[in-house]
Amino acid sequence: MNLKAVHGAAESVAMQYGKDRLPIDLDAIASTLELRILYAELPEDVSGLLVSGPDGNFVVVQKSDHPNRQRFTVGHEIGHHFLKHQFVPGEHVHVDRGHYVSQRGPRSSTGLDTKEIEANQFAAALLMPSRLVRQEVSRLGTAHLLDHHVSALAETFGVSEQAMTIRLSSLGVL
Repeated sequence: MNLKAVHGAAESVAMQYGKDRLPIDLDAIASTLELRILYAELPEDVSGLLVSGPDGNFVVVQKSDHPNRQRFTVGHEIGHHFLKHQFVPGEHVHVDRGHYVSQRGPRSSTGLDTKEIEANQFAAALLMPSRLVRQEVSRLGTAHLLDHHVSALAETFGVSEQAMTIRLSSLGVL
């Protein structure tokens, strides 16, 4: 899937199931997609997992991560689920007793794994839909965004300042 289609799918999900309010309601989206969100102690290098099996579908999130990081992880794993990555064989999918467990593989952090790139882009567009970002930027009433504007936007959307900066840059707003 190309990234434009990934962004479109994520923004559609955000508007349809996220109730078009900020911050985007990930619990409502997960529920609609029949995903349960669980918080657990995971290995230090694991932020989240997507588990699909006969017992249902679960997003498992590192409970010690910052809430903004947890939100991005949930969005990322929803992306894997929505894009059906958990059913595509590969290094990031493990099958154990009928359960598909999708987690970051060694290539994930290199920026080379297509499925990880898609899931990250999905999460960004899901949590920070372009229409809502532009709307909130417009409400600030300034031609140039400063650090405190980015901080306020990050808080409004429930994301990190880094994630907001990247999203604003990718939308050509910053």
